[in-house]
Amino acid sequence: MREFNTSGPNIPEQHYTIQRTELIRKGLKLVEKERYFTIWAPRQTGKSTYFRQLADKLEENEYLVVQMNFENFKDAKLSSFLNRFIVTFENKTKIVLNGDNIQDIFLQIEKIRDIKLVLIIDEVEGINSEFFGTFLHSIRNTYHSRQNHCLKSVILVGVS
Repeated sequence: MREFNTSGPNIPEQHYTIQRTELIRKGLKLVEKERYFTIWAPRQTGKSTYFRQLADKLEENEYLVVQMNFENFKDAKLSSFLNRFIVTFENKTKIVLNGDNIQDIFLQIEKIRDIKLVLIIDEVEGINSEFFGTFLHSIRNTYHSRQNHCLKSVILVGVS
């Protein structure tokens, strides 16, 4: 029996879930146009449920979607951040990335050509400010050459 959910992403088989058909369609169009975009909204407003639904539709359209969450990384060292990024990436793609800096990781991603990749970064504002700018600039630099590699879209999700 389904119930209302107020703690974390909805699981449609367990929770009453609103299908955001028009928003999903807009998200699909943005990704198909190889756009990078953001989703900002307060907690418990359906962000995670939305991007999980969007990820399902993207995967139906032959995109590989890697979802990461950096909620508790405000004080994390760069090595912890990179480890989370690398492990999450490998678990979904089966591709091993190596490196001890953000730029090297994205250079490796730029060498991948045989998939269409979408990164969804949840709680992006939870990334340590010491390297947050470097992370965003690395994404931006990679975006400029998107026609030559796998990374087709990045979705940044946050609450503030």
